[in-house]
Amino acid sequence: MAYYLGVDGGASKTAALVTDDTGRPLGDGIAGPSNHLRVGIETAARNIERAVNKALVKADVASREIIWTYCGIAGSDHPAHRQEVVDSLSVFFPRGNFTVDNDARIALTGAIGFGPGVVVIAGTGSVVVGRNAAGEEARAGGWGPIVGDEGSGYAIARAGLAAILRAYDGRGPATLMTELLRRDYDMKPSDLPRFVYAQTTHADDIARLGKLVIDAAENGDAQAAEIVARSGGELARAVLAVAQRLGLTSSEFPVAYVGGAFNAGETLLAPMRNGVLAEAPRARIAPPVHTPVEGAAQMAIRAATNPRPTRAGA
Repeated sequence: MAYYLGVDGGASKTAALVTDDTGRPLGDGIAGPSNHLRVGIETAARNIERAVNKALVKADVASREIIWTYCGIAGSDHPAHRQEVVDSLSVFFPRGNFTVDNDARIALTGAIGFGPGVVVIAGTGSVVVGRNAAGEEARAGGWGPIVGDEGSGYAIARAGLAAILRAYDGRGPATLMTELLRRDYDMKPSDLPRFVYAQTTHADDIARLGKLVIDAAENGDAQAAEIVARSGGELARAVLAVAQRLGLTSSEFPVAYVGGAFNAGETLLAPMRNGVLAEAPRARIAPPVHTPVEGAAQMAIRAATNPRPTRAGA
């Protein structure tokens, strides 16, 4: 039997999956984050190895039996960054039978397969990636928390915390988010600078507070509702930018959504859906068919017979 390995490395965790040549899952593994731009290359490589080893043990498969491994790693868009990951994994995959790519592409394949469509990824960060029938790809967003990531969990949380501080100062209206900050996170508005600017606080730590914005919006808070509606609109604009570049807006195409921000359900989905359908009325907004790590495994199967030289680990 032939075995393949997919890896999904993100800002909060790393997932690995061993499959057979039909894509049937045989064993999986989870470890810590592997975006090397945030945690460093040594930590990233170590977490990838941990996730992979767990998956191999569960599948009862030796690493030498893996035909090909496809790694979708956050922060690997730039060739220099990707090469850094390739170099760090070459010891773990000495045969060179692996590919390092960005995590958005494996999410796209997992969400819609190898056909045309778009995937919206909104977790700690946000990015939209799409593909048309000719195999052309386009993306929008993914520029990080300082200059981008609109509609992400981080962006929602940041806007909510800013609204809390405006209310605290008297520069803005009172908001339920203040009460939720006290009740659910045991913090006062005056505690926020110490938390936000601590050296140990990362983007994903702040993103987790996006839940208080969602909870406040679902309980009728006007400030929170406006933040979430604006975030959904930002995601819709990114979807439309990609769809327009790929010539999809007048056709029927799937738009899958992936990431922790969508735990908000219709609170975030509704404004995104409305924004997309206003200009691409035949778009089908739906959950992903498969997970990103399953997409990575499918790409491993394909790469084994048709590796992409510009992305190959060898």
